Amino acid sequence: MIRRLHNSAIDKQKWDALVQCSHCADVYALSTFLTIVCPDWHGLILNDYEAVMPLPVKRKLCLKYLVQPIFSQQYSIYSQRLLLPNELNLFRTEILKFKSIRINLSMPLFGSEKQRWNYTLDLSKSYADLVSAYSENARRNCKKAQENNLECVQTNSVDSVLQFFFTMDEQKNYTQHEKQIISLVNACESEVYEVRRGEEKYAVAIFLKTNSRLYYLFPASSVLGKKYSAMFLLIDTLIRKYAGSNMILDFEGSEIDGVRRFYEGFGAVGKPYYFFEKQILLL
Repeated sequence: MIRRLHNSAIDKQKWDALVQCSHCADVYALSTFLTIVCPDWHGLILNDYEAVMPLPVKRKLCLKYLVQPIFSQQYSIYSQRLLLPNELNLFRTEILKFKSIRINLSMPLFGSEKQRWNYTLDLSKSYADLVSAYSENARRNCKKAQENNLECVQTNSVDSVLQFFFTMDEQKNYTQHEKQIISLVNACESEVYEVRRGEEKYAVAIFLKTNSRLYYLFPASSVLGKKYSAMFLLIDTLIRKYAGSNMILDFEGSEIDGVRRFYEGFGAVGKPYYFFEKQILLL
């Protein structure tokens, strides 16, 4: 049996426990994260929380539709076991009840999805082994940052880092989501880094953290930070810290070639996810 419930009727403890121990655990499906990015989210629940899937529900007039929320790259069906074909069909049927759908999935459920790419780096190897996989460009830019006397430090000054983030031209589109970003950083475990020389900041990044994953969600560099390759130093610092651990650095992917090459320069490997669209005109 499968049920679709509004999040207010969901047992959040059972939901989060299953998401965290599933084979495809991620931060996007945790109830706190979902509520911040999509307050009206629903959940599909198989039997007594044997499998769950979030549905990012929004409304326009009287119509409910599904659209991938900002800061949430993809969703999956979260379970501790492989689902039977008839169980997967239950999820498909419930999803297709919505007239308009634009969501990212970790697996191709419908056969008509468009493939996109996420980039991740397994940090279980030693730092020396990880650095050996850097591209020549990445190594050169890390050295450039060091030669310009930049240093990367972990900080608790979340407010000043966010202030820097929101003032960068490349992040101006995020100012309308400032409350959501602040809520995510406050509600989720996170690590905050800044690259500086003296008192001047050149780059910042906030990583959301789970037991096994670090999410590169909120990076920003100044004009001088880009000139001096500050973000290369920041990523290298994080890799150095977590080398030899069970953590995965999740860069979250990009459709922009230059950004993709930046990720690949640190040895990150691409993994596909799938965009599914079923569209009607929303007036």
